[in-house]
Amino acid sequence: MLEDLNPQQQKAVLAIDGPVMVFAGAGSGKTRTLTHRVAYMIQTGEVAPGNILAITFTNRATNEMRERLLKMIGPYAYEATISTFHSLCARILRKEIGLLGYKNSFSIADEEDQLKKINEAVATENLDKKHFPGKRLQKTFNYCKCFGLKPQDPMEQRIFSRYEKIMKDENLLDFEDLLLKVKELFTLFPEVKEKYAQKYRYILVDEFQDTNLIQYQIVRMLAEKNRNLFVVGDDDQSIYSFRGTNYENMQLFKKDFPEHKLFLLTQNYRSTQAILDGCNRLIANNKNREQKELFSDIPGSPEDVKIFQAYNEKFEVDYILNEVFSLKLKGAEYSQVAVLYRNSVLMRNLEIGLIQMGLPYQVYGGVSYLRRREIKDIIAYFKLILDHDDVASFKRIINVPSRLIGDQTVQKVLEIKEKYRLDLFSAIDSCKTLLTPKRYQSLQDFKNLIISFREKLDSENLIDLYDSLLEEIKYRDFVNELDNPEERLENLEEFKSILVQIETDGRDIPKREKLQEAFDEAVLSEDKPESLRQDPKGITLSTIHSAKGLEFDYVFVIGLEENVFPNAYRFASEEELEEERRIAYVAFTRAKKKLYLLSAQSRLLYGEVFHNPTSRFVLEFTGTKSLEIEEDFNQDPEYEKPSQADPVNENTKANYRVGDKVVHQAFGSGIIIAIEGECGQIFFDREKSLKKILLDHPALRKM
Repeated sequence: MLEDLNPQQQKAVLAIDGPVMVFAGAGSGKTRTLTHRVAYMIQTGEVAPGNILAITFTNRATNEMRERLLKMIGPYAYEATISTFHSLCARILRKEIGLLGYKNSFSIADEEDQLKKINEAVATENLDKKHFPGKRLQKTFNYCKCFGLKPQDPMEQRIFSRYEKIMKDENLLDFEDLLLKVKELFTLFPEVKEKYAQKYRYILVDEFQDTNLIQYQIVRMLAEKNRNLFVVGDDDQSIYSFRGTNYENMQLFKKDFPEHKLFLLTQNYRSTQAILDGCNRLIANNKNREQKELFSDIPGSPEDVKIFQAYNEKFEVDYILNEVFSLKLKGAEYSQVAVLYRNSVLMRNLEIGLIQMGLPYQVYGGVSYLRRREIKDIIAYFKLILDHDDVASFKRIINVPSRLIGDQTVQKVLEIKEKYRLDLFSAIDSCKTLLTPKRYQSLQDFKNLIISFREKLDSENLIDLYDSLLEEIKYRDFVNELDNPEERLENLEEFKSILVQIETDGRDIPKREKLQEAFDEAVLSEDKPESLRQDPKGITLSTIHSAKGLEFDYVFVIGLEENVFPNAYRFASEEELEEERRIAYVAFTRAKKKLYLLSAQSRLLYGEVFHNPTSRFVLEFTGTKSLEIEEDFNQDPEYEKPSQADPVNENTKANYRVGDKVVHQAFGSGIIIAIEGECGQIFFDREKSLKKILLDHPALRKM
């Protein structure tokens, strides 16, 4: 059983009794080590399966561990307890919670149920939910509970107390309560703790760096008598502080179990040594960590890492597309490629580029930018401003935010419109006798709102118009009541970048026409088959947080500029900067064969153009104070991609640039991906293929 483990892993598996801490570097086989340890304890007969508790963080990890154990030791795997923290605590509470004054038949409130109870608490306290939005309170309450605390703000304390009373009166527990109530049980009733400590005499915890304080305290209480606690994790990959996780639990473990054995797993089975050398240099800049250096038997070469600075974010996308096509020609699969970013708003241009090229992709652990609710809402507002008869947009936003206009009212308007062949707004005017005065006035107010913004469209700057619209309809307040409000607000800010591109479009055509074209493109992007937009065999687009635990042959990390990554708004202390560095480390260690570190001289973000220097993390990765950055094949400050208004020039190589749209008599329309000597690599839409064509060939011309 131990033959396929390396010496470091074997030592960790064989240290059965007493507390053990394993620092397991990225790609070092930590879950494999933990699973082999469980199997070894059972197979050798040293530990009864029923005395083993293995804790993971996700149901997926739990299922994977159990499946591995079934293959290794057969049905004995069912006798060991393999569980997430929350499932374990729910199981304990079903038997013991009566001691705390609850019924054993308690219900677990999901996020939606919890939010309803928080809003109910706000209403019961006669407070304005606009000043105390439920989503914000939910985030605050859950974060506080991770540390066993109460909110500091007196008003929030009042709401919190009311919320807790409502939950107990209705025999409800939220997710964090599952942990807190078990800790409370173990504290108030030592005999209960003793009962479970006797049952779970050998405890193993995976991803220990991601535990919060309450989770650690529960594990410590269970293990403090028998002392057989095995924890495995990587302090260099602790990136979830916003969820209340606390990598300092690793230091608490050392203090609480001073007799512990310490093992380091540093052999990486994922990346080449060339990639790991840079990752080691990067993370060595963090002071609060266990010193370790990863090594690999895969030597690699300096070519395994490419550092590239584009002129702007569009050329950054062009570079990625060019490299992807090059990799594809060399036999790589799209599924072996990932593009990672610190913030999801950075994916917008990339996603549009992939859609335009007809390349398959998937947004892992998230939603594509143009499909996000808030973006579709805003586009619908603009489309209705452009066209008062846009029924689909009207139906989407008539009650967003709420105007107390129900489906029946909307149906009456549409029936009048169809019956008398009226435009939408005339149909609204004709509904006066069919609706209550209040409903009719709400419709009129909405109509007048749209008309007023249409009148401002030609004279007012689009950014100012957009801000006025959000303010007028109180859309930001509305978003604050939805899930992930911070991310949604950021997406709304990034929408300004689309408006800036429209505003600065140099073509001599009306602004309304430019807007219509932009929103048509958005709709056409949505019309792409779902199989293309969420193809598991396609290129993976992911935030770094979502990509943790994954690996890819080829990884592009974009937006590596100061104030973008690290994000100046996300760290105000050395500790927070170290977490940003850990996030970079997680991103870079996803790469198996090749790592691309990309930045841009200028980046349009949130409607503004930023000129930021290359990220310190790139410099730390290389171990230099300055960079020799690869020249950008399209890096020309004077160059702008040709617009549709540009005249067709003579067909010479000098008149073509990467990114030009062309048409070929035989192959149809395409786009130039790269220029090599007298030839261009052109991706043709119809055949979805890449061809090398002489640029002065008479069959080829610019579109």
